[in-house]
Amino acid sequence: MLPDMPPPAPRPFRFRAVGGAVRFVLLFGGILMTVGTIIAVVFTAVGGPFWDDLLLDRRGVTTRGAAGLIEPTSGRINRRPVHRVHYTFADAGGVEHAGSSQTTDPDRIARLWGPFDLPIDYDPRAPERSRLSGESSSLFGMLVLIPLAFAAVGAILVASGVGRVRAVRAIYIHGLPARADVTGVTPGVLRVNRRRVMHVDYAFDTLTGRINGSTTSLNPPPVGAAIWVLHLAAEPQRNVPA
Repeated sequence: MLPDMPPPAPRPFRFRAVGGAVRFVLLFGGILMTVGTIIAVVFTAVGGPFWDDLLLDRRGVTTRGAAGLIEPTSGRINRRPVHRVHYTFADAGGVEHAGSSQTTDPDRIARLWGPFDLPIDYDPRAPERSRLSGESSSLFGMLVLIPLAFAAVGAILVASGVGRVRAVRAIYIHGLPARADVTGVTPGVLRVNRRRVMHVDYAFDTLTGRINGSTTSLNPPPVGAAIWVLHLAAEPQRNVPA
């Protein structure tokens, strides 16, 4: 039985017109982007910004400093406890600065208990940016780039999904209706809420000839069923189920 004909354009957009694959991309991309961003922010807030090490590698200079308090932290890297070392040092202008840095090196920690001359790397443009020579300024270092990479991939997926939604929206609101016949229903590779996303093929007639289209759905119509599709008059190959 043919469903009711879509209302005339312009018609209100219904998100269900977006295929299941696009919805999956939006969901999966949103999760990647959100989780990756949260982890990166937490790593940066707890362990310090990774770009401090990049700046110190590029323009840092080494001076001598004196250690102050050496305190254990609750953190571990490769099962080795992290200690935070507080120190003071003077820049090239003789101005004294205080800083702190982490280390997991047990030999270095042992050498810090007593008189010593401590090598410190600092940024002459921003002396508050400093670290123990040979150590990282940030606790997690470049590891922060891993969740950032996931967040970037998620953002690309979301942008792609949003672009597809906008294209479908334009067709759905302004497209011309046409009766189509479902020509094939095959299982896809994606699942949403443990349900297989099905690939649906259909065909419909226009003034320029017969057009084939496809979509994805969690509840596909059977082969041979009649459905309504919406298409652009000038580009009927751009079409969506109504």
